[in-house]
Amino acid sequence: MQSLFKSLRKIERTFGSMKFAVTIITIFMFALIYGTFMESYHGAEFANRLVYKSLWFMGLQLLMFCSIIVATYLRFPLKKRLYGFYTIHSGLIILFIGSFVTYINGIDGSLELIPNTPARKIVIDKDFLKVSIQSENKSIKFPLPFGAFGTKLDGKYKNLIKLKEFLPSAKLITKWEKTDFIPEAIDHGSIYTIFNDNVSQEFTMSLNPSSDFKSSTRLGPLTISYMPHNLYECFTAESKSGFIIWDTAANNCYTAEQKNIPVIKTSKDNEFIAFKNGNEILKFFPNFSPLPVNDDLTKKMDSSFRVFSRKLFQDKPNLFLFGDKFAFYKKRKKRWIGKKFSEKEKIHKLPWMGFKLRLLEHRDRMVPYQTPIYSRPIQDSGKIVDGDVKAVKVEVKGKEYWVRSDAPLALNNGKTEIRFQLTKDDIKLPYQITLKRFKMDTNPGTNDPASYESFVDLLDGRNNSPATEHHVFMNNPLKYDEFTFYQASYFQVGPNVWGSAFSVNYDPGRPLKYAGSLLLVLGAIWHYFLRRKKKKTTKV
Repeated sequence: MQSLFKSLRKIERTFGSMKFAVTIITIFMFALIYGTFMESYHGAEFANRLVYKSLWFMGLQLLMFCSIIVATYLRFPLKKRLYGFYTIHSGLIILFIGSFVTYINGIDGSLELIPNTPARKIVIDKDFLKVSIQSENKSIKFPLPFGAFGTKLDGKYKNLIKLKEFLPSAKLITKWEKTDFIPEAIDHGSIYTIFNDNVSQEFTMSLNPSSDFKSSTRLGPLTISYMPHNLYECFTAESKSGFIIWDTAANNCYTAEQKNIPVIKTSKDNEFIAFKNGNEILKFFPNFSPLPVNDDLTKKMDSSFRVFSRKLFQDKPNLFLFGDKFAFYKKRKKRWIGKKFSEKEKIHKLPWMGFKLRLLEHRDRMVPYQTPIYSRPIQDSGKIVDGDVKAVKVEVKGKEYWVRSDAPLALNNGKTEIRFQLTKDDIKLPYQITLKRFKMDTNPGTNDPASYESFVDLLDGRNNSPATEHHVFMNNPLKYDEFTFYQASYFQVGPNVWGSAFSVNYDPGRPLKYAGSLLLVLGAIWHYFLRRKKKKTTKV
């Protein structure tokens, strides 16, 4: 028992020693510097996950708190010469308690405001995987760990769903997978680069519905469409009418002239064609829709035939890609041009703004898809430009899938549908805030924002009072009902229309932190004058 008491006294004196306190404070300061460095390069969320809200950083603060408590205890009973010391340490203890109260009960979130749309939902930085099971009419939310690196998961729901892994930050890479998708003519994917002396853009395209990539995109005024292989010959064939008939069931196409199909001009901007398919007569107005029409002019959705009018794509820049071939309309020659990539000609010129097209990769019977891999986020000008995707690997009936924050997952086996979505926790305010006007000033001669501010209305239905107007800008937050709303950022809603993003803070430990800070200042002054008085007395 006596040896145990001696050990406890030794531990007590170690915790209360100046050497231990200096060591812990030094480590703490280096941790803060490291966190600041991480925040500047990788963003605030990564810094919180890695440093500020990590278990090891919390443990470091706990050691500092224990050191302060023990150091104060060891200097009892009270001594007049240490009154400043007691005040300083009391301030530190109250400061730590206030920080702990804020950590447990405080709220840090964000509120996005769309013009003239009331909002009251604060999004909090706590990640969840939401699973909705249609057959059970049920939704389950799985909380995800708050760590900086990939984490293995062991959550599950019955024998249906297993959670395997969580990536808090990831980037997407392109992979290819074999497929038996039918028909073959549209079962391919390609990667291209379009560039000129000023810009360069890489893009991946696919016709397979299971692919993450689309069959069309826009680059400024240029529209790019990815098409089946067998339409290339029809797009480049001579045709006075410009009509291409495509039978999606038989996977073949032909021009109206090749099948001697007459074209009837019903008006200046309207043309009509009709042809027989078995016992059925199909009627089309190709300038309005590629689908056939019924007698009442409604679209016939169940037909496998489509009729395209190439004239619709001649006035504006349109590029049609067919895997290792492409076609476009050249106004100067007034005809459609088709070209093919080969080992000798890997790059082709396009007739718009000096652009050139390069085929990087083309694969038949393969589908391109995006898969996440862990990557630290990269921040540039206050925005995350890489590694901004979160992902959870799930296993459903023995097969693994990735659920991404930018792409919810829906699985359907014919009997039931399961939907997965990565989401964040949120709370609803008992009042609503509406953005009435957003103002942004730019630096002279540039589009870079110099300042931005929001004019909002706040309506609290609890007190039946009219809406109040508030002006929120940098260093002038809106404070209401223990919440503080700071102007944080902005986002584009439409052409010359902007939304506003507020960071929202609720800090229940703030009074304690203010009181602790005040005691620190008073204690430092008191300690200074006591030591100065002692020195004068010693000299006398």
